[in-house]
Amino acid sequence: MHIQPLRHSPSVSLQNNVSNAEFAQVNNAVQTSAPTSTDTVTLSRDAKQLAANAQKPAEMPALRDNIEALVELKHAKMKYQVIADMANIATGTSQGISAPTAYYLSHNEDARAMTVNHLAQQQQVNTMQIYAETSKNINEWA
Repeated sequence: MHIQPLRHSPSVSLQNNVSNAEFAQVNNAVQTSAPTSTDTVTLSRDAKQLAANAQKPAEMPALRDNIEALVELKHAKMKYQVIADMANIATGTSQGISAPTAYYLSHNEDARAMTVNHLAQQQQVNTMQIYAETSKNINEWA
């Protein structure tokens, strides 16, 4: 496949094929805007009434109620997640905390201090249990 450079391809010049007057006329016609229309439209009484009603904002109480219910549902879900995470921390079965729990702990000094103390105690209990198992195994071998 061979691509020819631009200088070898035949070019067409509009001005060579069209007179200067015709070229100027076409060029000016493109630059001017379309003429305005002077048609008259008559609206019926019903159409005017519909147009007036369409301009008034519609009240949407059902949508507002649905949004409020959705917000309440999301709030309850996050509250449940915080309570579930705190219960898992208290029982030592926590695999981590969720974003709502992290937010709650970052904005509640007492809850954060209690959680940190509880996790420290849980770590100490786990360490003592591992030490007790290891000591038991060593005593059995001796």
